[in-house]
Amino acid sequence: MDDLPMSIAGWSELHDDVLEHLTSFLSLPDFHRFGAVCRNWHSVARQKRHPPRQLPWLVLGEDDATHKSKFFSLEENKTYLIEIPELQGQRLCGSSYGWLFTLDMELNFRLLNPLTRKQYDLPPLPPYNSHNNITTYVKGPRSENYFTFEAMQLSLVAKAILDHDPSCSSDFKVLIMYGERNRLAFWKLGDPTWTLIPDAYIRFNDIIFYKEDFYAVGCCSRYNEIYLVNTGLSPCAKRVGPLVKEYDTFTYLVDYLGELLIVQRYRKVHKGQLYKTEKIIIFKIDLEHEKYFVYKPIKGHSVFMGANSCMTVDPSKYPGCNKNALYLTDLPQQVFERHGSKDLLIYDMVEGSFSRYYSTAHYLPASPIWLDPNY
Repeated sequence: MDDLPMSIAGWSELHDDVLEHLTSFLSLPDFHRFGAVCRNWHSVARQKRHPPRQLPWLVLGEDDATHKSKFFSLEENKTYLIEIPELQGQRLCGSSYGWLFTLDMELNFRLLNPLTRKQYDLPPLPPYNSHNNITTYVKGPRSENYFTFEAMQLSLVAKAILDHDPSCSSDFKVLIMYGERNRLAFWKLGDPTWTLIPDAYIRFNDIIFYKEDFYAVGCCSRYNEIYLVNTGLSPCAKRVGPLVKEYDTFTYLVDYLGELLIVQRYRKVHKGQLYKTEKIIIFKIDLEHEKYFVYKPIKGHSVFMGANSCMTVDPSKYPGCNKNALYLTDLPQQVFERHGSKDLLIYDMVEGSFSRYYSTAHYLPASPIWLDPNY
């Protein structure tokens, strides 16, 4: 033992700069193992100043046997179980800048960084609809309303996003689509409650932070409309884009290298039970002239999208990532709870073809969501 170049105690006392450099070579599971070695290494891991560059990870919910969180690595084509107590029993409502939005059965709404485990408690959610507040369903013991609450909980928050990374600045805002009609509300650190956005009874389908502003897409009279969401002194949603015809689709907003796209996903129930995507149509939006046209991106980059903030990556830097591809997760939980969750697809934006990146023989108990570990 005396011949060893450094004792275990010596490793634990390595300078923080050296340890931070070591973390830049670690995958997500190894990063968690690194943080569990000792108090000093855990402190360095929480700083996360030099994260490893890797493709987004798919968060698959909780493993029934171990209650650990399930993560799928696209680069390795492998599923990992990682113990993150803060994610146990949580429903995931969104993902932005490497942070996750979580909601438990008591309606505690939080913002969590699963790598550093830093959290922000968010205010109680606004009323579910204009007639009642869903919080009444969780008071007292489980009753005849309990399963009604479980069903409604799936649609409490359809999506939540950030405008900036909270790890870099406390001056950040959260925008959510919530409640019965996917209304909009925002919150910034220090506010006691959510600020509601007047919406003129528009049902919103997606939200995005694009070129330093929040935008939303909503459906009205069979058309998709683009709205600029003002979160300043006079909150409002102002229509700024063209009317885009909508045909029973699920609609996403995508920032593709500075170009604003609408992605329309056409799905049908297949064999009476499972949803299956049959077609994707992509439109490029010209906000300045309020025009749009069918678009086929050919710049090589790919987009990871779903309930998360869309993430654009350069496949040339990541082995195993397709070029010009959309990596799609399933729709929000209230849809696939009824029909299963097997529509996890890669769409080739040039060829117009589909393939799978993840297959499962079982229904997934929670909404799959992409997590960017590079923040």
